[in-house]
Amino acid sequence: MFDYLMHHRIQMWLEQAAEELQSALNRDLIVEEKKDASDLVTEMDKNTEKFLVGKIQHYYPDHKIIGEEGMTGEKVTDVSGMVWVIDPIDGTLNFVKQKNNFGIMVGLFYDGQPVAGYIYDVMNDHLFTGIVGEGAYLNNKPIELEQYQAINQSLVMGNVGMFIENHMNTQAIFKEALGARSLGSAALEVISVIRGEASIYISHGLSPWDFAAGYAICHALDMKVTTLDNQPLNILERSSVIFAHKNVHQEAINLLNPTE
Repeated sequence: MFDYLMHHRIQMWLEQAAEELQSALNRDLIVEEKKDASDLVTEMDKNTEKFLVGKIQHYYPDHKIIGEEGMTGEKVTDVSGMVWVIDPIDGTLNFVKQKNNFGIMVGLFYDGQPVAGYIYDVMNDHLFTGIVGEGAYLNNKPIELEQYQAINQSLVMGNVGMFIENHMNTQAIFKEALGARSLGSAALEVISVIRGEASIYISHGLSPWDFAAGYAICHALDMKVTTLDNQPLNILERSSVIFAHKNVHQEAINLLNPTE
């Protein structure tokens, strides 16, 4: 049975973390580069993850935690038991440059399978939650997913560079759709699909913290989430990912992987 006390705690923790992030936008941030000038980390990425990790370790000391900023100090090498996957600020570049369009993401998995997901759209105070087997919610109100029947009826979400470079044949989807949009945050792009603003979100090279929360919420909504070659996701591995409305997923897979 799902632990609703844990669910309530997570919601409270995310609300507290979101308030801290909103407040931080009114002061100077300490910003560091990771790989390059477009891959940033701030003290708030680290502080937010440290806050969430501290809460989890206090209440659920036997659970494993995967976090983008490595605040646990331990590497998770197997998916047995309960595993938390945390992205403290998804869209850090947006957080720094736009002061908008970023989110906090938490995914819960048991033996590698999604249990629940949480995406907090910080600047809009929108908390999206999904409990596998029960459904998904926006600020505790049920989400009714409206399914698309074909890609040519919809917009698609994805990384701009991926479409330009035709990575993994993604231009085939771009050409079929009404158009493509990009927000620079996996959290908000998954939300766009959940809200019915697009039928697909597609990206390559996502880390587990980029896809885990959305994977769980989409699973709760009976949406399809796979790699671009239609394989299951592994929360320990970096991967290409497609989040799709159920009725268009196979069409997308066929476009991405044409037969000779």
